[in-house]
Amino acid sequence: MPKQVDHEQRRRLLADAVFAAIGTNGYESVSLRDIAERSGYSMGTVQYYFPTKQQMLLFALAHMRDRVLVRLTAALDRLDQPTSRDRIRAGAAVMLPIDEAGREEACVNVAFYAAATVTPAYADQLRAGYERVLTVSRNNFQDAAVRGELRTGTDPDREAQSFYFLTQGLIGPVLLGLYRPAEALALLDAYLDRVFR
Repeated sequence: MPKQVDHEQRRRLLADAVFAAIGTNGYESVSLRDIAERSGYSMGTVQYYFPTKQQMLLFALAHMRDRVLVRLTAALDRLDQPTSRDRIRAGAAVMLPIDEAGREEACVNVAFYAAATVTPAYADQLRAGYERVLTVSRNNFQDAAVRGELRTGTDPDREAQSFYFLTQGLIGPVLLGLYRPAEALALLDAYLDRVFR
């Protein structure tokens, strides 16, 4: 009886190899051959799933959403009766390169951000991702406002955007070592202290 192959799982494993390659050697170094070596699959297998490097990279970029969601769900599950602030902070911490998975995802995000300026397909995916996360951020801050958790006079939409872009703005400095992860988290906490009761 032929062996059953989970094609989606195999694609995800190849995408994870792309993350590792970009995190180790940068975006420019990624090749189908490198991903075959990293994943342990043959070159033919990699090309079966991704005939071109761009198709592979586009899939990896889309896969980032799933990876982040798994880590965010795990972070939220570790919280005991979380407040809106707890959920917002957990989401921001997942986006920062404060552990190996976060570092890989941040490297991929930064690499694709640069490539997106000249590759519309990357720009479309990144834009859609930003819009999704901003919607979640707005919903979280609006929920906090409804629950009376925000300081009087706080505009939840404006603060949701400001906090999200503060988080995004810290990714590069943490990757480059300008800020340690604890310092970046302290900046996020200081921001949240100003807007939450």
